[in-house]
Amino acid sequence: MNATNSPDRKTWTYFLPFLHLCACFISMLGHLIPSLQYLGIVWTGIMLVDLPISLVAFALAWKYSALATAWILVVGTLWWYLLSRGADLVVRKFKARRDVPLNKLGAL
Repeated sequence: MNATNSPDRKTWTYFLPFLHLCACFISMLGHLIPSLQYLGIVWTGIMLVDLPISLVAFALAWKYSALATAWILVVGTLWWYLLSRGADLVVRKFKARRDVPLNKLGAL
């Protein structure tokens, strides 16, 4: 099985975006169901963790709160997917570098 189709890669690449999406839905439950209102504080954590992306949401939230929420939900999840893919590429690059035979490095 090659590195692009390994089950390890698929699991870890989608874990962080899925976690972000779940945290967004949990925080929205805190806003929709009064007895779970204490879960709404999760949204503050999401905004801090998504800081490069959430700057746009901070600007939109004053007039267009629904659009800001949708921005964090969609673009924030995409952000975490891209971060996961980038981390996966870096890990695979270092693994490939470690697996290079000595004769390919110029040693005899």
